[in-house]
Amino acid sequence: DGSLPQARSLTVDAGRFMNYALTVAVLEPTALVTTHGFGSIGLGTAAAIGAGAARPDRPAVALVGDGGFMMGGLAEFQTAVRCGVDLIVVIYNDGSYGAEHIQLSRKGLDPSVALNHWPDFATVAVAMGGEAITLRNQHDLTHLSERISSRQRPLLIDAKLDPGVMSTLQE
Repeated sequence: DGSLPQARSLTVDAGRFMNYALTVAVLEPTALVTTHGFGSIGLGTAAAIGAGAARPDRPAVALVGDGGFMMGGLAEFQTAVRCGVDLIVVIYNDGSYGAEHIQLSRKGLDPSVALNHWPDFATVAVAMGGEAITLRNQHDLTHLSERISSRQRPLLIDAKLDPGVMSTLQE
């Protein structure tokens, strides 16, 4: 939260990560867009582009899960690049479909069927003409504020998370 621009339009996609994402501050109620009312993951990046078009005076920040990003966000990221939208996408990337991982773990079943092997999101974002940073540990956070403030194009932040830890946090 502290690394992101304070004046921002914040969009939160649906998914298990949103328990944390919805704690990110906004300056006013109209600066928050949520998509979970539709009952579907994958709508957050498109909604953030809309928020960015509606309020071009401030960056649009999309907080999304990796599964939802693969469902539509990847293509929409390229739309932001092409249209010059000031977009920052933060992917809560635990390499799984979280709801399924939680349910399988709670039932003592093998949660590995909920795991996915996505492409390297940072590499793809750069190939699409954007900027990217991957966060794997605390040390990687040291340059995050600088990368955000110096961005010239849409920025993708791929935050790697452990799906097993994420599942235990939901209990």
